[in-house]
Amino acid sequence: MDTDSLLEAFKIYGTRLFTVANDHPNAEIHACPGWNMDDLVSHVGSVYGAVEGVISADSMDRPSGPFPIPPDDGVTNWARNNFQSLMGVFSDREPEHPIWTWGEDQTIGWFLRRMTHETLVHMWDAETAADEHISVDGDLAADGVNEFIDGPLQFSINPNREFSYPDGSIHLHRTDGEGEWLLQPTSNGLSVTYEHTKGDIAVRGPAMNLLLYLWGRHPQELETFGAEELVVQWGQQAP
Repeated sequence: MDTDSLLEAFKIYGTRLFTVANDHPNAEIHACPGWNMDDLVSHVGSVYGAVEGVISADSMDRPSGPFPIPPDDGVTNWARNNFQSLMGVFSDREPEHPIWTWGEDQTIGWFLRRMTHETLVHMWDAETAADEHISVDGDLAADGVNEFIDGPLQFSINPNREFSYPDGSIHLHRTDGEGEWLLQPTSNGLSVTYEHTKGDIAVRGPAMNLLLYLWGRHPQELETFGAEELVVQWGQQAP
């Protein structure tokens, strides 16, 4: 996915998230038990502020400071301001510029991709609480599947996290465009191939629903094949 498309998507999804949050301030976030809308915007606002801080520091060293702490009042405005500031940073900086990240790719572009898909999933969380969804481009959602596999499924902001995977492979099959993935645990971690082949289980559906499944949500319009226990386990790998 090219930088311009990611930046435009980040703008659309973030704007939509805060519009829904402003219209439904008391909604409960069903995908995140115990959270309400303030909790959701507090989370994304802290993440946006932390990422802007990393980029502004312009260093390849791991930051030592904590995430920004949300204010007691006006948390939606605070989080929206952090979103707009980060959007400005992404617009002004070259995506190839080297910077510390918690992934394999050490560039600002990595953060743009990570924040776009973070925002997409949390926009869906907010929309679900309000029961009103906008359409999402299938190719962008498919890039989210790739980003999840390349990033959160194998790398963590917590340097002490040890990854372990279910005892069995999964084949993901996108039904609204091109996209197939085979995830197979190995003794060295995770093997990822992009092909039409049989796994121990299979999950089929539109790209957005595959993305939501990987992030531990429970979307409709998914077909599953194989042991249900393994399907559940692969759907619980998100941090």
